[in-house]
Amino acid sequence: MGLLDIFKKNKKIYSDQINNKFVSDLKYNNVNIVIEFDIEESKDHILEDYKVLEKDGIEKIIKNQFIPWIKGDDYKDRDDDKIYEGLNIYYISYEYSKIIDKYSPTGEENYFGKFLFGFESTSDYTSDILESVEMEVYVLNGRIVKVCGFDT
Repeated sequence: MGLLDIFKKNKKIYSDQINNKFVSDLKYNNVNIVIEFDIEESKDHILEDYKVLEKDGIEKIIKNQFIPWIKGDDYKDRDDDKIYEGLNIYYISYEYSKIIDKYSPTGEENYFGKFLFGFESTSDYTSDILESVEMEVYVLNGRIVKVCGFDT
């Protein structure tokens, strides 16, 4: 077996891992929640953690915690409702995994549920603010411990 054969074999294993995902029956705005990593462990926790988001209100989380991040200092005078109307959720994923203290949303090592919502701009009002952004929502012990966003 030559060096290229080893690379091809490893590439095949890696590729299969990437394509392996679980599409749950849980939906928000007609978008199914997908699990791509730590699938079996995540399947055991997704419903419990999703209920936390539902209890707090996903729309409320987006409007009260995510939109202020989108606006930042540059767009603080923009209307929250118009920004919300200009966002389209095109992807939602979930992962339940251990996060070490250095990267933990609480500063302590623990197992967290993490939802990732992918948004794209669908209006002229939001097109100059964003092209696409993602919102992460971390759940621990039945409560949301962090909401953050980043550009994609």
